[in-house]
Amino acid sequence: MHNEATWTWVLLGFEFVGITGMWLVGARKWWGWGMVLTGSAPWLAYAIVFNKPGFIVMSLIWITTHSRNMIVWRKHASVTTIADRAPELIAA
Repeated sequence: MHNEATWTWVLLGFEFVGITGMWLVGARKWWGWGMVLTGSAPWLAYAIVFNKPGFIVMSLIWITTHSRNMIVWRKHASVTTIADRAPELIAA
């Protein structure tokens, strides 16, 4: 897959995955970050295949940011779930 025209369509498809993930993040779903991360990964492959060093750095920064956000949001979601259930846990 060394044809850049083909890559543009592949990347567009993955952008829809990333946009859906951002929609889920807006709905406070931590796993939306996983979809955003999935949508970012092909950019790194594209950058490596076509030797685009700026894109490699950019992709690694985005992948790191999305990974961090997914981890932080997941921890927060777990804490929130327990905090939300505190009254029923205390009553039991």
